[in-house]
Amino acid sequence: MRSSWCRSVVSHAALSGVVIALSASPALAQGAGGSKPPAAGQPAKAKPKPRTDKEKKDAAKKDFEEANSKMASGDYKGAYELYKEADSYVPGAVPKFKMAEALDKAGDIDGAQKAYEAFLASNPPPDKNKERIDSAKARIEALKVAPAEVKVSVMPAEALGATFMVDGAPQATNPLSVPPGHHTITVKSDGFIDGTQDVDVTRGEKKDVTITLAPKPKDDKVAGGPTLPPGGEKAPPPKPPEDSGGGSIVPAVVTLSLAGTGAIVGTVFGVLALSSKSSFDETPTQDLFDETERNALIADMSFGVALTFGVTGLVLLLTNDSGDDAEKTATGFQVLPYAGPGGAGAVGTFHF
Repeated sequence: MRSSWCRSVVSHAALSGVVIALSASPALAQGAGGSKPPAAGQPAKAKPKPRTDKEKKDAAKKDFEEANSKMASGDYKGAYELYKEADSYVPGAVPKFKMAEALDKAGDIDGAQKAYEAFLASNPPPDKNKERIDSAKARIEALKVAPAEVKVSVMPAEALGATFMVDGAPQATNPLSVPPGHHTITVKSDGFIDGTQDVDVTRGEKKDVTITLAPKPKDDKVAGGPTLPPGGEKAPPPKPPEDSGGGSIVPAVVTLSLAGTGAIVGTVFGVLALSSKSSFDETPTQDLFDETERNALIADMSFGVALTFGVTGLVLLLTNDSGDDAEKTATGFQVLPYAGPGGAGAVGTFHF
């Protein structure tokens, strides 16, 4: 009885073990092979054969030429991927440099700097890559301080012809090219109050900002300019002081003084002429005759000049009532003195 029970237990245990083994065999087979076995009737996939050196060179050449075409068309990202694939087939200095150049033209500053550094770290032969080495070093230094671009939009649209300043320095173009850091942007436009805005940019960053300008008040006074009246019109300039019209008596005084001087001289020489005439009557000589004639001539001329300037001075004095308009000066009596070896006198003219 007992032996029969033991045989039954052993039989059940053996049967259970067979069932477990059969159920686990597909999983074990899948785990050992790394993949499911091929379906019935389908051949197993063969592993790709490794490329030969010639095949790698051909593939690298093909990728490199396609990358050059993409660079020429402006597809810098696509060119970068092809240069990278060409370098994976045949590693070299040229594809590494072209990878950095493609990222540089694409505007990927961080990626370009790292690619240039990777090119230099590959220790390219200096004899064949001197220009590339120098260019990579220069670009690395430039990319470290690559300027940012800030595009400024000005509102309202009426603010035409706006000018831009960065930290007080005028800028000729928009977008503005500014170095990394903190900056103050100022916008100026006629008829509007200056607008400012502070910006912080990193190297190579592209940022858009909008600055709104407020119109100036209509009654705004220009600093240092004339004060406008309430109507907004400019005040008329002050009128120059009008001429009082009073004439000067200086010409009359001068002319009368000359007349007095002529009278004095004429009197002196007249006395001398009378004296020499008296001496000539007592003792007639040629010298006394000549002296008498000379003194008489000088006396006559002096009295003539005195008479002329006297009349002229008197006329100037009498007509010097006011400096009226051109009509008064154009109409009136005018005396012109004259003198010559044969005598002296005055000519009077009347204008009307």
